[in-house]
Amino acid sequence: MNHDLNLRVMTFNLLTSTKKRRSHPWRLRKRNIAKIFDNLKPDVVGTQEANYQQLLELAALLPEYAFVGEGNLGRDQAHSESNWYCATFYRKDRLRPVDNADEGVTEWLSPTPDVPASQYNLGTRPRLVTWNTFEMIANGRQFVFGTTHLEAINPGHRKKSAVQLREYISRKVDQMGPETPVFLTGDFNAVSSSPEIRAMGSDLGNNLAPMFDAWAEACGGADCPDGGTFRGLGLRDKVSHKLLGPRRIDYVFFRPRLALQSVRRIDFAGLEHREQALPSDHYPVLAEFSLAG
Repeated sequence: MNHDLNLRVMTFNLLTSTKKRRSHPWRLRKRNIAKIFDNLKPDVVGTQEANYQQLLELAALLPEYAFVGEGNLGRDQAHSESNWYCATFYRKDRLRPVDNADEGVTEWLSPTPDVPASQYNLGTRPRLVTWNTFEMIANGRQFVFGTTHLEAINPGHRKKSAVQLREYISRKVDQMGPETPVFLTGDFNAVSSSPEIRAMGSDLGNNLAPMFDAWAEACGGADCPDGGTFRGLGLRDKVSHKLLGPRRIDYVFFRPRLALQSVRRIDFAGLEHREQALPSDHYPVLAEFSLAG
């Protein structure tokens, strides 16, 4: 097997620095996030929730990587702590962006996707998806990569967002051809049995290109044990975890049916003894695919 032609895809909600500011400060967490990158060496990582300053500080610890992305409040609020980014980190020695000016495409998950900071009525905050096209340096194969962070409270909003995401994917498939790999990572704030997650792969009656859930594919279409990705930090999260049980809400979706080599949740092994420095309230998920074709 030529591992140079494998693509290691990760999704990681980094937890914004304005949450858990005292109990789990970013200045401690960021170094352990960088350790996860250094140890696993993912090729491309879809991140959620970090603000721009966090991304700059993380990038300074990761010289092998560059990042692209956009914040949910738009570029006018680029440096606001409340501007949650959907940003993609990529290994500069393995991948190169092919979009104009490395900008890619940003869509807000709303009735007006081209309007920055727009949202569905009664949403908790604006939500977005960022898309970039990359090329593998080893063989020139191109793929489309997106990262998103869906609505936290309203499942109807998440269902609308799922349809919107699939509409964009279908347009890219029509444009680039059905064999072009498409990956979508993110914190979907929904478990795999929910209608909004099922909508990512089910027939919606409108000929939209379906996506496959890497975790479920690796487990024969079911949820494997120990798949919960929301870890939580602090007492309130622990109580919630006991009441609701493990929740898998972070996903790596892909299409077409690629050769999936492995998928796993990345626990914080070796870090649990330093509660304040735990990387995030979410565990990342890492999936490895063969793009040898």
